[in-house]
Amino acid sequence: MNFEELIRHQAEQVFGSKAKADAWLARPLAEFGGVAALVRARDEAGYQAVKSVLERIEHGYGC
Repeated sequence: MNFEELIRHQAEQVFGSKAKADAWLARPLAEFGGVAALVRARDEAGYQAVKSVLERIEHGYGC
């Protein structure tokens, strides 16, 4: 799997559906300088940053 596939899978787990995950991944986020999470997750550093946000959302500390 590449980083985008990994983050899609993790987002689906957090949001409970592909549609909700896709919507969140496509939305520009201030946390990533106005870039969508899926764009940010294209390299290892970006993947780790997006994964961290998803973990916060999963544990109730969402953005």
